[in-house]
Amino acid sequence: MTSPAGAARRSRAGRTLGVLLLVLSAAASSGAAEPSEFSPAEKLVFTEHHLANVKTATSLRYRFVKAGSLESGFEDEVRVDVTPNARGQSAVSGNFLSGERRETMPAIDEAQSNPAILYFLEHDIREMERLTKGKSNYFRKRIRMAMAEGASVRDTTVQYRGESLAAKEVSLAPYESDPMRNRFEKYATKRYVFVIASGVPGGLYQIRTSLPGALPGDAPVLEETMTLAGSEPVARAATPKKKP
Repeated sequence: MTSPAGAARRSRAGRTLGVLLLVLSAAASSGAAEPSEFSPAEKLVFTEHHLANVKTATSLRYRFVKAGSLESGFEDEVRVDVTPNARGQSAVSGNFLSGERRETMPAIDEAQSNPAILYFLEHDIREMERLTKGKSNYFRKRIRMAMAEGASVRDTTVQYRGESLAAKEVSLAPYESDPMRNRFEKYATKRYVFVIASGVPGGLYQIRTSLPGALPGDAPVLEETMTLAGSEPVARAATPKKKP
């Protein structure tokens, strides 16, 4: 049985995820309230039923890589545990990164979209806030507006477990046309790419952000990539044996 404190935490987690989804996916200029009015990019990234192809309790594993000349890089892992229910939704929980970098992902009782997308974005927004001393709500707004108005969508393919699978690539540059880009000029050319593939577990193949170098041949100043590494059955705790 879930304790009252545990239930309250799950409720707050659901509200946090819901608020983040609304802030990021609400149409920026038209004030659209219905999913049918969202842009193709918003639908692919925020409202598609990514978890529909997860039929049994499954742990999704993503490889996270930070690189670039700005700061020291690292490799880590993101895990999302998915338990589908009879209503066509899923209970999800997991961890974003590990060790000192670990960010616990709130447990959500009824999810359809892959929460790893939102948590990658929330991580990215916190990093932008740290690097620029700007405000997190401002960066959320810019991503939302770019997704609604300026994102491009194209067909692509991905390689997963030896198969070539059809996918959609959503690309956007939230700060490039920002009227206040002079405040964050160093990061104005930062790009975000989402690769959604219905044929991979959890529907999300990759997210990457990249801040290019000053010249075409330069290595990226900052690059973060989260790529699906695999999936496996959720480990279940062993049932204690009864004492004789």
